[in-house]
Amino acid sequence: MKTIKIPEMMCNHCVESITKALESLQGTENVEVNLNKKEAYYEGNADDESIKKAIDGIGFEVESIR
Repeated sequence: MKTIKIPEMMCNHCVESITKALESLQGTENVEVNLNKKEAYYEGNADDESIKKAIDGIGFEVESIR
């Protein structure tokens, strides 16, 4: 499972937006978003650049993907 650090996440609306953005990408599955840790998790083969663009596109910045 890959981990995306998104420090700007502040509320459940953020969680919903990020979940939808990640689920809409080809190559992501089993998406989970943890507000307390400010992280999102997914399985699949989506490339990091696509992930960053999807998150940036809804107004958040990705700190890291590991």
